[in-house]
Amino acid sequence: MLQAFDGARDGATQQEIAQVIFRIGSISRDEWQTSSARHAVMSLLRDARTMIAGGYRKLLRHRHRR
Repeated sequence: MLQAFDGARDGATQQEIAQVIFRIGSISRDEWQTSSARHAVMSLLRDARTMIAGGYRKLLRHRHRR
């Protein structure tokens, strides 16, 4: 997640991020538009932004036993 965010912050395209994280080769624009890797990268970036904006604190909270 953070690797994807770092890549985006450094100017990498989502397709370039997918190529690094998922070790996929270059694909056409049409293939990219329907690729599961595209959706996975979008999710990783969304989740990374959430964590960076304070969502990580939710992970640190104690769960109360019932």
